Amino acid sequence: MAQQHRSRRTPSAGNGISGLCLQLLTTEWTKESRGGSGARLRNTTPLASALPESWRGEDDGSLRVHHVYFSEQRRFLPREWTKVHKAKAVLEAEAFRVECSEEGLRVLLDHGRMGMPGRLEWSGVSRGEPYEELFRLTAGQWGRGVYNERIEYWDSGQWGYCKHVINVGLLRDASPELFLSTQPTRRVVREFLLRQSGPASEGSSSTRLHSASP
Repeated sequence: MAQQHRSRRTPSAGNGISGLCLQLLTTEWTKESRGGSGARLRNTTPLASALPESWRGEDDGSLRVHHVYFSEQRRFLPREWTKVHKAKAVLEAEAFRVECSEEGLRVLLDHGRMGMPGRLEWSGVSRGEPYEELFRLTAGQWGRGVYNERIEYWDSGQWGYCKHVINVGLLRDASPELFLSTQPTRRVVREFLLRQSGPASEGSSSTRLHSASP
């Protein structure tokens, strides 16, 4: 019986995911889900999801993006889609900015693109320098960034709210469940009190600005 040869680019059984992978999870809601059963349902949206099985195989040098979107209109059921970018050194996803180089990658937060509740900046961190570096990663590491914002719907003038989570890594033969089953190398959260009259004052008990590493 003739021996069959498998192409190096053909995923074999058990192959993991390798290369630069980014997952963006967004939860969007209105005042209807700020409390009660709506808030309880909204708070069940996860910080991570399994990556697509189709991403298993050899690293082809592309930047793969997995979007997961939860909305109040769909009772926070997930809607997912993917994109593939070839030879892209910079990628912007909502207010996150991912910059790639031979040394690894760094993730920044563009405070100028975040929904500002009542003023042009959240706090002193956004004055002068609009980008805040959240973390840097090298091969084999992954990190998580989180921020929230308040937005005004142009068609109705009503306020809406969003929570954005980015999971990003330079993966090496990783399981699609990596973001669910392991802890990030770096984790940074930027959460603010979303009051219509303005942002929480810096250092208030309702404002969370922290970074963590395991």
